[in-house]
Amino acid sequence: MRCAAEASVGACARRWKQAIAAASVLLASFLAPIAHAAGDLPLTAHAQAGQAFDGLRALHPEEMPRLAEAQGGVVLRLLGDSTRFLDVVGYATEDIGALSEVCDRAKAGITGYMSFQAVQKGELDAKAVVRNIIEYQDELAVLQPFLARCIARQIPLAEAMLRKIGATQASQLRLGGLKRSQTSLLQLYAGLSACYADTRLGTAYCGLLDTMAEMAPVHARALPLVSRAFVVRVLPPSEQLPAGSQRDAMRRILDAMSDLQCAGLCLLAGGDSKPTSGKP
Repeated sequence: MRCAAEASVGACARRWKQAIAAASVLLASFLAPIAHAAGDLPLTAHAQAGQAFDGLRALHPEEMPRLAEAQGGVVLRLLGDSTRFLDVVGYATEDIGALSEVCDRAKAGITGYMSFQAVQKGELDAKAVVRNIIEYQDELAVLQPFLARCIARQIPLAEAMLRKIGATQASQLRLGGLKRSQTSLLQLYAGLSACYADTRLGTAYCGLLDTMAEMAPVHARALPLVSRAFVVRVLPPSEQLPAGSQRDAMRRILDAMSDLQCAGLCLLAGGDSKPTSGKP
């Protein structure tokens, strides 16, 4: 809404008050069921959480929802609830579209935090993005592991669909936002690399390492070889990390991404000319 489009500043102010009042009512209607109705259908509840997140942003466009605040905390924890929306839900192949929407909501939240007030003259300011990652690392620590797990949940469904339709139709296949998921994965691994370059990132944000180590073998199946090589390049060699759980986790990621076996989604995603196997 723009004041310039109004007949008077007073009319514009009235419109803004009406919009804020409407957003408040809408937000309350979303927060009530997601906070108290645990029996709701899982995907409905996640959609409501996404709408509530958007409602918070509309109500306070000058700031982002915060994990430490009452309303923001409820919404963010629900959006990032892997147990409720990923682990206990029995997704079938035909549910890949609905699961893609779940992943997209988490991705939209991550993008919102990273790009908040970071667009200058139509372009994203890289320094502003870094500042946002530092400022909103607690919120990203909730959404990023969820997205990593959500994409990993999609991959077996996409593989099953690919087997079902056969290779003859593979070049025309659109598997529930596969390309978006691949881009998101690369951004997640790049975000993880920031933990080893910026000491301002704390343990909550950098806990993403454990999730990525667990999911890396599944993620790799959906990434073309060039994308796997990118992950290996941006992450530090495991030998540079102190001996212990972090080094072991990094080694699992690098081993998964160094695998040259490429079939199924890897071929579909990257256009590699032929399946390969083995490691360098």
